[in-house]
Amino acid sequence: MSDLKNTRYYQDVRYESELNLVMRQLERRLGGINQELQVKINKLSMEDLENLGLALLDFTSVNDLVIWLNNQNFSEG
Repeated sequence: MSDLKNTRYYQDVRYESELNLVMRQLERRLGGINQELQVKINKLSMEDLENLGLALLDFTSVNDLVIWLNNQNFSEG
């Protein structure tokens, strides 16, 4: 199983799954997310995406998301 987890395909599927979950959570929490923010979110690494998934629990407005994105030292991946 660990060999499978190391494949590019597995990593891509896991990333897409996490991305879809975070985007659904953001839309539910904040309403629509504009395309510019979606593009920034799509560039997040897996680690940054997981961190966003936790941080969004404290968001009350899209501005909170903008501030969070602007304060990150992204390891774009």
